[in-house]
Amino acid sequence: MGRTDIYGNLKIEENNGVLIAKFKKSMKYGKLNNETLDIKEVENGMEVGGSLTEQQIIANGYKPVCEVEKSGDSTFCVYKEYDVCFVQIWKRDGEEVQEDEIWTSERETMPKFSDLERLKRDIAMVNENINSLCLSNNEALSVKEFYPVWNENSLSINKGDKYQHNGKLYEADQAHTSEANFLPDRMSSIWHVVVEDHDGTLEDPIPYNEELNPLWQGMILEEGKYYTQSGTVYKCTRDSGIKLTQNLADLVGHYVEQIK
Repeated sequence: MGRTDIYGNLKIEENNGVLIAKFKKSMKYGKLNNETLDIKEVENGMEVGGSLTEQQIIANGYKPVCEVEKSGDSTFCVYKEYDVCFVQIWKRDGEEVQEDEIWTSERETMPKFSDLERLKRDIAMVNENINSLCLSNNEALSVKEFYPVWNENSLSINKGDKYQHNGKLYEADQAHTSEANFLPDRMSSIWHVVVEDHDGTLEDPIPYNEELNPLWQGMILEEGKYYTQSGTVYKCTRDSGIKLTQNLADLVGHYVEQIK
């Protein structure tokens, strides 16, 4: 008497004590390398983002990865290895993680050294590719530590790329090659500091050089928007067209009017 279990895209059939894994066109395969689960995704017989065929991946010792639906009260997952596949296991807060279950960042136990090595590789990959993501200012600032750190060693920088420098996140306003004279906090013609998004309304005015930094790069003011500095709110009365560095109090009657 055989049985059939369904795990996402994978169907496990038992026939006379023999387990057979059958899967659909889109599938994931995993292999333990130095106690780290390396997962490759396959679609229509080819590795996604790679050059291996599905047959080559299987020949290299990879087994199907079964991802199961998350239950409503689950908070994190681990993976467990079986003879024919790896199975995703969802767990609740406080539920014990077994020794033979593979570590993920969601579990509440510290990783092994091999896990730390994998995380280091993952972070390096994110550092290298994060500028390919179209993140909002708020999103970018929430993951600021994953952006590459600016240096003067001839980096090829594209317009819109973001880099960390002296604790802040900067966005390039034009493509260029980095050098010592193009410091993000000194070269306002090609860089601007990334700040939180604000609506520019009376209820949500845009902060304007709140640090009163004498080396501040300036900001372009837009007519009709509200700005705040040192606890005072101002309304812009005409577009500046260029970055202004003067304090808003000194721009009253020229570009702004004081509101409160």
